[in-house]
Amino acid sequence: MKKIFNFQSKLVEKIQIAETDYKLKYEIPADFTFTPGQFIGVRVMPTHTRAYSIVNAEGNLLELLIDVKPGGIASKYFEKVQIGDESQILGPYGIYGIKSDLPNKVFISTGTGIAPFIPMINSLDLLTTKAKLLFGTRANFHDIAYQYFKDMQNDNFEYYQCVTREEPQMPYSFKGRVNIVLDDMLMQKLIDPLFTEFYICGADYMIKDVIEVLKGYGANKIYFEKY
Repeated sequence: MKKIFNFQSKLVEKIQIAETDYKLKYEIPADFTFTPGQFIGVRVMPTHTRAYSIVNAEGNLLELLIDVKPGGIASKYFEKVQIGDESQILGPYGIYGIKSDLPNKVFISTGTGIAPFIPMINSLDLLTTKAKLLFGTRANFHDIAYQYFKDMQNDNFEYYQCVTREEPQMPYSFKGRVNIVLDDMLMQKLIDPLFTEFYICGADYMIKDVIEVLKGYGANKIYFEKY
């Protein structure tokens, strides 16, 4: 069992990567480890702790993706937090992650729901595993995921951008929500629903719509994480 940490951490990097999304990096103990898919808790007030999936923990730095659009206590905290400020961090927690060595995997996410998939996909042996990632975004410039995968595209890893409010501009991009694009792929038999693991992370309504599509095609290896 991995150690559960509880420590004060200094913010060393804060970059706004989209209209309401930030990339943050915090200092962590040298022996901090995690399993791809796990999360940590950040104490934003003495009585409030919020969970965030770990993007990376390397070189004594912990990377997170934070969406401040909800506008709640945590959103306001992260909008105002400055480099050098300290926060209490707890974790890692959670059992979400790669479930088996089945060689076909599809990842579906929107917004900062991409966070757990970054280390999960990077942990795969893409010589023996084929993976597809469908990332939903309202506009091309809101795509916060592509930067993490732009150099990985090959025969065994495919990145698909799903744009809802404007015409797509990238290769491997489609107009429409992720559930619609997924439905088209399944209908065209580009994905075998019976021999593929499906991982979903994002808002409740998106997860519900994607699961409905998958079950309609008989998929039964479906793993999801809400945020």
